[in-house]
Formats: sequence, structure tokens, C-alpha cells
Amino acid sequence: MLAEVGFILVGLALAAAVYAVFTAFWSIHRSDPRWAESGRNGIYATTALLALALLALLVSFLGDQFQIRYVAQHSSRDLPLYLKASAVWAGQEGSLLLWAFLQALFAALAVGCPSERSRPLIPWAMLFLNLITAFFIAVTMFLSNPFALLASAPPDGRGLNPLLRHPAMIFHPPAMYLGYVGLAVPFAFALAALVTRRVGDWTAVVRRWTLVAWLFLGLGILLGARWAYDVLEWGGYWGWDPVENAGLMPWLTTTAFLHGMVMREERHSLRAWNFLLVILSFVLVIFGTFTTRSGLILSVHAFAHSDLGSYLLGFIVLALVGSLALLYNRRSLLAAPSPSDRLLSREGMFFLTLVLFLTITGSVLIGSLLPTLTEALVGRRFEAGPEWFDRVTGPQFAALVLVMGLCPLLGRAAGALRRPGGHGLSAVLGAILVTAAAALAGFTYLTSLIGFAFIGLAAGTALAEVARDVVARSRRKGRNSLRILWHLMRHNGRRYGGYLVHIGVILIAVGVIGTRSYPFEKEIVLSRGEPADVGGYTLVYEDLWQEVAGDHLATRASFSVYRDGAYLATLQPRRDQYVNPDRTVAVPALRSRLREDLYVVLAGWAGDGRAVALKVFINPLASFLWLGGLVLLAGGAMALNLPAFHPGRLPLCTPAVGDVND
Repeated sequence: MLAEVGFILVGLALAAAVYAVFTAFWSIHRSDPRWAESGRNGIYATTALLALALLALLVSFLGDQFQIRYVAQHSSRDLPLYLKASAVWAGQEGSLLLWAFLQALFAALAVGCPSERSRPLIPWAMLFLNLITAFFIAVTMFLSNPFALLASAPPDGRGLNPLLRHPAMIFHPPAMYLGYVGLAVPFAFALAALVTRRVGDWTAVVRRWTLVAWLFLGLGILLGARWAYDVLEWGGYWGWDPVENAGLMPWLTTTAFLHGMVMREERHSLRAWNFLLVILSFVLVIFGTFTTRSGLILSVHAFAHSDLGSYLLGFIVLALVGSLALLYNRRSLLAAPSPSDRLLSREGMFFLTLVLFLTITGSVLIGSLLPTLTEALVGRRFEAGPEWFDRVTGPQFAALVLVMGLCPLLGRAAGALRRPGGHGLSAVLGAILVTAAAALAGFTYLTSLIGFAFIGLAAGTALAEVARDVVARSRRKGRNSLRILWHLMRHNGRRYGGYLVHIGVILIAVGVIGTRSYPFEKEIVLSRGEPADVGGYTLVYEDLWQEVAGDHLATRASFSVYRDGAYLATLQPRRDQYVNPDRTVAVPALRSRLREDLYVVLAGWAGDGRAVALKVFINPLASFLWLGGLVLLAGGAMALNLPAFHPGRLPLCTPAVGDVND
């Protein structure tokens, strides 16, 4: 019954979306606001119907409706309730239904509460958003139906993939989909601006939408990295997997677009670049979906091969060719002074930042597709492993950090660079202090010291910018510096949120240098009571035992950890054996400190537990990755600069406001 109801709801949603497309087009053709209002009602109805369909699928999981193929594939009777709920988006069919719902929801929010600036763009933006929504609903209904029935219902389902039974994976897919779907809004408004020739202030309309999408993409990437660190037992957090890269690439181009918007508002430059970056961000979202669902790439994260590939590829071609043709047709409206005329200027540094983001994105794209391309061209599959990506993208990321430190200095060319002891001194001092601290801590490779120097330069510049404002205002107003800083962060979140994002990037860069340049890995076999010296630690094997935990058998080993004869902790790595599905998952034990993580994996054991095999990893500065990620997301949230909420106005719908100076 639920299957039939769910399928009917998806069909009605598709009809409502098609109606919304028609009415949006007709309102433009006839210049009739009544048709526009009817189109808005159509997209509201689409959102409501998809919400009910998603609810029907959720109830099917909670009620163990194994006659539904998708439920039988991803759930079982003994699966915990919260995992049954998260299994809704564990596979292709459910994830596409969630995507279609979120797409309709964002379209409804975007057209339902327009600001004064966005009103001239709304008709065309509504048409493009409705077309995108209708496409995803049609794909869900005809090619990836989550309510398809089995010929006979099995007594129990196959269960959820044990690798997905992690808190990060409960929230990781929805966060990624919110980021993907959110990028459709600036894309639609960009096309609307080009069609209507209103290319003046469209970036102000989409700034918050872009930031929200960027934040959710960043959150999804961070959660995915943490999941890999906790579950995949290889001691790392980022393996340059093609599916990981599919989320990273639009995040990079969206970051570039956020920088381009600053120059658009400050100098009225980079007009064509901003349109290009929005188009690329949206197309990369669809491209990532295409690669993971078409069989084009091989990945532990990819969905099974399906018939979606050709349809998604057609959608990519249509979106890319159509939008670029429109951009070319409107090129005369986008003429602006070349930002590269003065490279050693704030505008020149912003342009260089955009170029670096695009070259990194291009490198990641080439590396992700390299196995497929080489197999097609020369008949031999060349894998671009993590070492290839690190070698190619590492110098580019280092250059990005360097530019991040230089840009504020060059932006104050009339002040900081001409005043001895200004921001230039703070930057140089930061570079010296961070490099010296790293060398004293034992991080002495030349390449890593250069990286730490760049990090110190960027950190010194960012902190000097904040200190300059705080000191100047505290002197003028006679207030406490902390109160001044709190006031600035509350009332100028856009600017100081940007500083916080940069500090987050700096912290992440510290973690990347530590984990990539100084990794330690060793495999050992220990007998009961036997100590082993590993990377400065002493591990003593204490005991091994098994216990039934819900729907799996857990095998735990206990180890005491010492350093220089002093007891530090007891670690208990384990391996979980699942029957449904038949799979074993290692759960590493972790001792995390600011300097390094001790990461222990139980690889195997003798039948009576008299000996165990371990994989031991020491990951220097890994904590800076997670700390930096949280700081970066906090800065992005602050940069939203949301006004106080009041009925009748949603914060996302208001135009971006300028900086509040006091």
C-alpha cells in the first residue's frame, strides 16, 4: 500500500513540477503575474507532494516493508531505529528522492520570498529552477523508483552496509545534497540575469544562497573525511577517491566565486568570471552525480552502474553548452577592466586566487578521470593515486596559502607596505615564529618548513588585520578590546567571518603538512603481556574477548599505552562481524592529542587470543584538521551576516548588505 501511495505521490509531484514550468514560461510570455502566482503554487505543491513521498519511504523503512525492493536492499528487522531512518538515503533510489525534494524546497524558498533586488529576475529564475526540479523528479520516477516492488517479499532485508553505520554517515549525505541543491539557486539567478540583461547586482541576490551551499558542502566534506578516518582502517582521512573529489571540485569553484563576488562589489570587476564560476559549480555538481552513477569511475563509494548515466550526461551537455552560449551572447554587457593589469594589487591577487582555484579543480578533475581516459585512449589503465594528487595539487595549495597572506598586504599598498612596522612586519614575524616553532617541534623537512612559513605569513596577516581594527576602535571609544572585538564580530560578520575562514584554512594546512609529510605506519604481532616499542610509544597487549552487540559479534583487544615508562591510556580496537550482510568492519582505537594521534587497528588474532596482529599509525598534527574545519564552518556561518528574523521575511531571501563599520 505504501509503495503505491509513494509512487503516486512522486507522479503527482512530477505533474505539479511540469505545470510549474509551463506557468512560469507562460507568465514571462504573457507578462501576467497571475500565471506567475500559479507557478509558485505549483512548486509549493511539488514540494509538499515530495515531502509526503519521502515520509512514505521513511515509514516503509520503519515498518520493515520488505516487499519494497529498496527497503529490502538497505534495511533489516534488527537494524536500530535511527539507522533505519538514515537508510532512506543509503542507496541511489532514496538519495535521488531526497535530492528531488530538496531541489523543490530550495526552489520554493527562492521564489516564495523575493527581495526587491531579486524581483526582476524571479520569473526566469523560477523557470530554470522548475526545469531542474522536474528533471530530477522524472529521473527518480522513471529510472530510479524507490517504491519498486519485489515479486515476493523476503522475510528479512539484507541490512545496511556496516561501513555506513557511523554518526558522520547519518548526516554526511544530507549535508552534501543540501550543498549540491543549493548551488542550483545562484545558477538559475545567473542565467536569469543574463537573459534579462540585468547583470549589475545579481551577485548580491545570491550571496547568502551561495554561502549556505558552500557551508553545507564544507560540512559534508568534513564529515566524510572524519568517517574515513574512523571507519576505513587505513589511518587516513582523504584518499583522493573520485567520489570524494566529486564533492571537493564544486566546493573549490564556489569558494572562487565567493572571492569573485568581493571584487564585483568592491571594484565592479570579474563580471564574466563570476558567471563562469557559477556555471562551472553547478555543472560539476551534476558531473559528480554522473560519475558516481554511470560506472565511469571505480570507487568504494560509487553507486552500482545504472541507466542514469546517459540522461545525466545529456543534462550536463545541455546545461553547459546552453549557459556558455548565453554567456557568450551577453559578453558585451560584461566588459570590465582586466584584473591582471596590476598583478601586485588586491585585485590582481584576487584574480590569481581565482586562477589557482580553477587550476586545482582542473588537476583534481584530470586525476579523477585519468584511469578512464588512459584506458579509452591507450588501452591501459593508469591510476592516479594519492601520491600523484599530493605532488600535483600540493604546490598549488601552498601557493593559495601564500596568496592568502599577501592579498591583505597588497590591498593596503598605500599603508602597510610603505609603513615600516605595519602589516608587513606582522606577516614576516608570523612566518619566522611559526617556522621556528615547527623546527623546534621536530618538523624539519625543507618542504614542510616552507609550508609552515607560508602558514605563518597568512596567520600573521590575518591576525594583524583584526588587531588593527580592535586597537583603533578601543583607543577611539575607550572600551575594552574584547568588547570591541565582540561588537565587530556581531555587527560586521561578513568581514570577520572571512578572517575566521582564513584562520580555519591555516589550521587545516597545518594538519595537512603534519599528516602528509610525517606519516608513520607499522604492522606488529604481539603475544599476551608482551610490550612493543612503536614510534616512541610502548604498547602492551593485555587481553582479547568477544561479545554480542546487537546484530553483530564484536571482538575487542585491550592494550596499555606507555611513553617513557609513564602510563598514558588503554586502547581497545575491535572488529565487528556482521551476518546480515556478511561483512567484517574494523573499528580503530584512537588517542588524539594536539601534537599527534595514535591510531591502532586490530588486524587479526590467534584463535585462543594468545597473540594479535596490529596496524599502528601515528598521524602528526591530525587534530588541526578537525579544529580547522570547525573554525572554517563557524566563519562561514558568521559571514552569512543574517538579520534578525521577523515574520514575512526569510533571511536567505534578503539581499546582501554591506559591511557595518560601527
